[in-house]
This record gives sequence, C-alpha cells and structure tokens, in this order.
Amino acid sequence: MHALIRKSAAARVRANSNFIHISTSTAPSIKETGLYGFHHLKTPKGFQRFVDDAIERSQELVNYIAGMPSSPEIIRAMDEISDTVCSVIDSAELCRHTHPYREFVDEASKASLRVNEFLHYLNTNHSIYKAVNKAEKDSNSLTHEAHRAVRFLRMDLEKGGIHLCSEKLDRANELAIDIIQLSREYNENIITDPGHVDIFPASKIPKKLHHLVSPIYRNLPGSSKGSWGLRDKTKEKGFRLATESSTLQGFLQCAPDAGVRKVAYVQGNSVPHANLEVLDKLIATRHEFAQIGVWTLLV
Repeated sequence: MHALIRKSAAARVRANSNFIHISTSTAPSIKETGLYGFHHLKTPKGFQRFVDDAIERSQELVNYIAGMPSSPEIIRAMDEISDTVCSVIDSAELCRHTHPYREFVDEASKASLRVNEFLHYLNTNHSIYKAVNKAEKDSNSLTHEAHRAVRFLRMDLEKGGIHLCSEKLDRANELAIDIIQLSREYNENIITDPGHVDIFPASKIPKKLHHLVSPIYRNLPGSSKGSWGLRDKTKEKGFRLATESSTLQGFLQCAPDAGVRKVAYVQGNSVPHANLEVLDKLIATRHEFAQIGVWTLLV
C-alpha cells in the first residue's frame, strides 16, 4: 500500500545518507521519554514491544475493515493503520542508520524486517482489497481527497499482486521479502566496505575539500633510510578519500581535477566486490518477480 501505507523505508534510505559510526560500547537506557518520544524505546529491546503493539492494533483495524463499515470509516481505519505501522518503520529505519550504539541498531533492524513482512500481509489482504473497492465505488460519501486516496490505494494493491491466484501471490510475497533483504545487504556492504582511493600529490585536492579526506604519506623513489629527520623530508604528502556514497558524491561535485574525479568515480563504483553476487541475486529475483505478473515499483 503506497498511498496510505508506505513502501519499505529500508529501500528508501540509503546510499546517500550520512551514517554515524557505530560504537561497540553498551547502550544506555533512555529513562525520560524513550527514543524519538516513544515510551517503548527506552531500551533497545523496546523495539520488540513497539512492533508487537503495532501489529496487534493493525490487525484489530483489519478485522474492523473486514466487517465492511461505511466508506469514510474504511478510510479512517486505513489511515490509522498507516500511522501505526509507519511510526514503527520510520523510527526503526532512522535508528538503524543513525544510532551510535550497536544494540539499538540491531534491534531496529529486526523491527524493520518484521514490520516489512507485516506490510506484505497488509498489501495482499483480500478483506482490505474488497473494502477499498467498496469505498472507491461509494464516491458520493467521500470527499474528493478521500476518493483519490482510496483510488491510489486500490491501484497499489493491484501493483502488489492482489489480483493473482493464491499460489502466485504467495511466491510474489516471498520474492518481495527477498528483494528487501538483498537491497539491505547491498547497502550494508557499501557501508562496511566502502573502499578508498589515494591521491598524490596533495596539491590536487583544494583546501575546501580537506574535510572529506585524510592525509597520508609515501616514500619518494630513492628516499633515504637513514635518520628519521631525513626520511620525513623525502616523503610525499597525499590524501586518502573513502569512497562511500555520501562522501564521494560531495567530492565529485567539487573536485576541480578531472583525472582525480575519474579515479574516484571508478573506485567508488567498483567496490565492494561482495555486491557482485548480491546484484546477480537481486537481478534474478526481480526478474522472477516481474515474470509472475506483478507490477513492481522499483525501490
């Protein structure tokens, strides 16, 4: 459900985000209000309860919708499902990509995956589909905005494969989960193994870009191996650029040397090598997904 229940934020996040270094120290509890103002998120394990409560409340609303209430009530219930589920998924994705403590990141990742699996249940729920069709046909009782929302919701349900037979729909759901997991693995590989490029001499990098690079030194040909002082004088200064996406993007926009930009671009798009296998799997999974007859939204 894209109009009211958004697609996975895991697939949206991503390669252009600025990721904070994850510490290995013990995560403290947040005693006042909880992370992002949610009382469940006072500790990392709170994500489990956060997901449980969201799924429980959403299921209550699905059961209510299945009873075919009035069209405005269907829209209101769908809107509450959207708020409930997206509060969890947005919090989990934000935490997963920015929190400095590994315990919070790990629990947020588990929560994000569970909610995405639940989203696929919602996106392929025939009771919801029947109710949405009923509401769309009952245009007289809806505002113009509500009618547009329910129309887009019906279209998104059909893009998700709600019209398929049960066997194909089950397989489509499995493939959709695989696509999310492979996309996440792809992005995580970039974060953990971004690669780098060493640039010499240092004069090729203007001062305004020094915050993106780290200084390095290399011995010049024929440098002396005598005293430390003499050896220091024969070393050449350069810079090392980590080619993770956000740093690389800013560097490519501002670096004046075309040769340096080319080297950085090629290196930044050549690593990590582990993603070659991930891409092969992702292409094959998307191909099968398309062959089933599902209209997929690229993420």
